[in-house]
Amino acid sequence: MGEESELAIAAVRRYAAALRCIQSRLFDAYPDVDGIKDLMVAVRHEKTLPRAGTSSTGVEYAVHGAGCQMIDELGRMVDVDVVDDVEAFDAWRIRGFLDEQSHARPSIEELRTACSHLASTGELVEVRAGHWYALPDRWRKGD
Repeated sequence: MGEESELAIAAVRRYAAALRCIQSRLFDAYPDVDGIKDLMVAVRHEKTLPRAGTSSTGVEYAVHGAGCQMIDELGRMVDVDVVDDVEAFDAWRIRGFLDEQSHARPSIEELRTACSHLASTGELVEVRAGHWYALPDRWRKGD
């Protein structure tokens, strides 16, 4: 594997780690919310939560068309969509997460390749071939 591939894999792993941490902290603040789908129901149908807000754990969230953007107190931003009933992300969301100032910023294609590689090892789940991916512990198809 080349240096660009290794950098892209490391970038995807950083995004996945941040997503796990930020989601966990957001859901800790709302015991009745067990995922982005539940959050969307609470916002849109039950109207028990605002469309955008800050949790007691310090995570800002904003529900959008197909998912949710979350930002922690360090400014790390992660975004997921609900795709085929799964909390999923793509290379564009990973790219948005990466530090704009980084000189080692992988291309969209390098990030896609890294995601596919990590899906082949079980670190990610491929929701839609070559495009949408999920964390294995958030793989909740059919809920």
